[in-house]
Amino acid sequence: FAGEKIIRVEAPPIPEHSRPRRVQGRIALVGDAAGYVTKCSGEGIYFAAKSGRMAAEEIVALMKGGSRLPTQAEIEDTYCKKYDGLYGPTYTVLDILQKVFYTNNGAREAFVELCNSKYVQQVTFDSYLYKRVQGNNPLDDIKLLGETIGCMVKGYSTAKPDAEFSNPVESLKRI
Repeated sequence: FAGEKIIRVEAPPIPEHSRPRRVQGRIALVGDAAGYVTKCSGEGIYFAAKSGRMAAEEIVALMKGGSRLPTQAEIEDTYCKKYDGLYGPTYTVLDILQKVFYTNNGAREAFVELCNSKYVQQVTFDSYLYKRVQGNNPLDDIKLLGETIGCMVKGYSTAKPDAEFSNPVESLKRI
């Protein structure tokens, strides 16, 4: 492309939720295309590989040795339901965390303070490692709820208000 003019450089947004329609006919979306990205980190490689493998395995099983073609409903009832069953709770927890802790300075300060907890660190590490929500101690989970409320009160009372952000020049460049 020597000598050509670059008109615009950008990347499409990464979806943060499962697509409402992940199967159309016998086409199944996987990975980023299906919206299998973790909101807090943007991680998606593991989920892309896992969803691709799950979709392929379910479709191959439905084909019964190549003797039939699966229907959209069958693919949704196998691949999508299994994926949602395994990873749906993880996406739900991450969605809640983002809505609670990423909204303003007070909430972010509370989140930073909570991260000092050994239990939070262990649950976070295990959840990241196993790609599913961990937390196997109900008593510690209840204590964490109390700590969360305390941190939120403290965070909101000590944090500076969020600054107003406006950058119309940069926004116009993206149009």
